[in-house]
Amino acid sequence: MLDQGGVRWSAAPGEDGDHVTYCRICEALCGMVATVENGRVVRIRPDKDNPASKGHICVKGPAIADVTNDDDRVIHPLKRVGPPGSFKRVSWDEALDDIAARLQSLLANHGTEAFALIYGNPPAFGMTSVMAPSIFQQALGARKSFSPQTEDTASVLLAHQLLFGTTSYAFPDLPECDHLLIFGSNPLVSHGSLMIAPRIKSDLDAIAARGRVIVIDPRRTETARRFEHVPILPASDVWMLAAMINVIDEAGLIDETFVSEWTTGWRDLRAALSPITPERASAHCGVKASHIRQLAIEFATAERAAAMCRTGLCRGTFPTLSNVLLNTLNIVAGKFNKRGCSGFGHGATSSADMLDAAGMAGYTPNASRTSALPAVVGSLPSTTLFDEITVPGEGRVRALLVSGANPVMSMPGGARLPQAFAALDLMFCLDLYVTETTRCADYILPATTFLERDDAPILFGGHMVRPYMQYAPAAVAPRGEARTELDILKDIAARMGKADAFGAMGPLEAADMILRTGPEGESAGEGSAMLSLEKLKQHPHGVVIKRGRWAFRMQDKLKHADKKIHLFEPLVAQEIERLRNTQVDESNRLRLFSMRKLRSINSWMHNVEKLVRSDQPLLLMHPDDAAVRRIADGDLVRVSSDWGAVDVFVHVTADVIKGSVTYPHGWGHAGGWRRANEAGGANVNAIAPSTPATAEQISGMSWLDGFSVEVERLRL
Repeated sequence: MLDQGGVRWSAAPGEDGDHVTYCRICEALCGMVATVENGRVVRIRPDKDNPASKGHICVKGPAIADVTNDDDRVIHPLKRVGPPGSFKRVSWDEALDDIAARLQSLLANHGTEAFALIYGNPPAFGMTSVMAPSIFQQALGARKSFSPQTEDTASVLLAHQLLFGTTSYAFPDLPECDHLLIFGSNPLVSHGSLMIAPRIKSDLDAIAARGRVIVIDPRRTETARRFEHVPILPASDVWMLAAMINVIDEAGLIDETFVSEWTTGWRDLRAALSPITPERASAHCGVKASHIRQLAIEFATAERAAAMCRTGLCRGTFPTLSNVLLNTLNIVAGKFNKRGCSGFGHGATSSADMLDAAGMAGYTPNASRTSALPAVVGSLPSTTLFDEITVPGEGRVRALLVSGANPVMSMPGGARLPQAFAALDLMFCLDLYVTETTRCADYILPATTFLERDDAPILFGGHMVRPYMQYAPAAVAPRGEARTELDILKDIAARMGKADAFGAMGPLEAADMILRTGPEGESAGEGSAMLSLEKLKQHPHGVVIKRGRWAFRMQDKLKHADKKIHLFEPLVAQEIERLRNTQVDESNRLRLFSMRKLRSINSWMHNVEKLVRSDQPLLLMHPDDAAVRRIADGDLVRVSSDWGAVDVFVHVTADVIKGSVTYPHGWGHAGGWRRANEAGGANVNAIAPSTPATAEQISGMSWLDGFSVEVERLRL
């Protein structure tokens, strides 16, 4: 295959030469070129011709070659023959026949409520790898699913559902923005998250050159260090946002025209928030009242401004309300649905419509059998998983499919999950490794890495800062006996007589249909990109959507029946009342919050030597807090909460706000991956609040940021 410059690219999987592909480790989807020799990926470099990333790539992208070639990787079906971690190699037929027969019997005897699904991060950015488990669940007629959503996005999705009636994600117009507020996000490390912005560092630099980038965060993060930093106490942003809305209202800077035309509930929201003055907010968040006023006025008077956030707003005590108020700040200040501000996106596909079609949408109150917690976008809260398996009664989970997830490491209280797994009648996992979770399974079925499967980022078409679309064929054939998630689960369904749910189309045929009938497909008419799979094959680096992200009508994005933005839904009113009744925390206990590290992605890439050899997990503590506790830099300390304790090493630094400590999650391994086990550290989720009562009740979101801990020096 020749590109426009006459360079020859390899096309067949495993063929020697360079293969154009893209990264599926996070939402950035950076373009890459994989060099193959003798059927093996030997190196990966950035794709300078990718229209979105233009040569950007982080250190994790090339490391997928190490994962693909890892000696510790599972590449044959494994059956457990003893205690957790004891496996023998078996044939695919033996494994799938047994799984299908046992699952068929369980469903016949106990009903579809006895089956549950957990899906995780590694397959989350692949077209079929993320959809296949949901299709399998539909084939069984089952509904219970768990995911990292309640440690990541459930509050964001619920906030959008309440405001807009849809899970379509609103995000800033980075290329044209001049004034950006970043709450609880570290995009120089996370690369944006939820929005597809592979060149976000360049975008932020350009915004700062034109105007300002202001980072509100408890830690002086990599992003905060590069731009302006406003320190704030963990999980307190909700107070600052409420006060900023009040300041803008009192200053007469509300966009009354937009609010009147497009929203409902503004008067009720204004009245409910009125007691939250900058002075009251300051007592809760640690930002001076005068600074809150200044930031609010500067934001409202900037012509092209936007406020954005990520997990720092999503995992405290008011995560849904925090996300509602952040979007409300954009809306009432006249910074929504405008170039240079915040708004929905347009691209080759509609992510919200696809999730809806797959049954991965909506809000279900009281969805949990064992608590009053809801399901958001079809996913039950992580804090209910243990009880769903262990509490007797009708609907108890007896069979569990885990696809690319490691809940023992990622869920709060995950350390006790092996006890629950032991109560299951069947547990089978699709994974790359024997992890802390999969070691408990009856079967581990080897899945592919993204270098070993065909793909297109059709699930993310509506979240792209600069929309484009790309098709990436597999660079190499699957190692050993690895198979795609779709092939594995379709085969099990076929053995149960339920393959019809997967349809007659193959994944590439389905992708082609989605592209052709989508917003930029051949049926979209004049001005569209006229996308099809064949066109993408002719342009291996990707096709730009020339109409850009704003080529939509907002009334088509809003899904409430009245086509309005609802600012004061009953759940919002309920949460504001709870906020107003919250007292200032005057205890002397420290608040623990999590942090991201550039060389780490949750827990699943810690077996790569080049990533972990210089990446020691450390607890960051302010010098004043350390001095009071007689703790010195490098000391071993015990971090204790009401839910447990872990021992970690400390780094004393003024980068973290006084009164708080932070530690990265995903460490402290004890699985079948040797380098990860040697990497050390501790699993901070083991001491996080882990019962249904500690989750946010309206979203089920886990409380992972801002809970109280004690830190004491250990004498060696």
